[in-house]
Amino acid sequence: MDELVSLTYRSRARLADPTAQIVQIMRAARVRNLRLGITGILLYNGVHFVQTIEGPRAACDELFRLISADPRHQEILAFGFERIAARRFPDWSMRIVSREELRALAPGLERLDLSGPEDVTELHRTIAARLSRGDAAANG
Repeated sequence: MDELVSLTYRSRARLADPTAQIVQIMRAARVRNLRLGITGILLYNGVHFVQTIEGPRAACDELFRLISADPRHQEILAFGFERIAARRFPDWSMRIVSREELRALAPGLERLDLSGPEDVTELHRTIAARLSRGDAAANG
């Protein structure tokens, strides 16, 4: 069995029509990630994507290669690659958290620059805890 890993990256979003393209990204991701055994969360603040994918190492490597070649992403910075014993986002084939939802879930977000693993780890903890407490409709 392939080891379970988590990979986090940040990229600058290149979206001509953000609303339509994010819907398109999510639809494709949910189908592909289910097939690959990948779960995760995608944060979008209007400028950057910060995404964590988790699953079998080979599947995460394959998905990151696809993301790296996707013209909707530029200035990709990968960090936070680690082996994990359990998934942090086991119920989400891919969950997007929009700019508005980020503000509601993490009011202190403006103090985080999301440029390093510490900020992203703290943000993930906050979001996962708050969503798992009562956002059943958010699972996807």
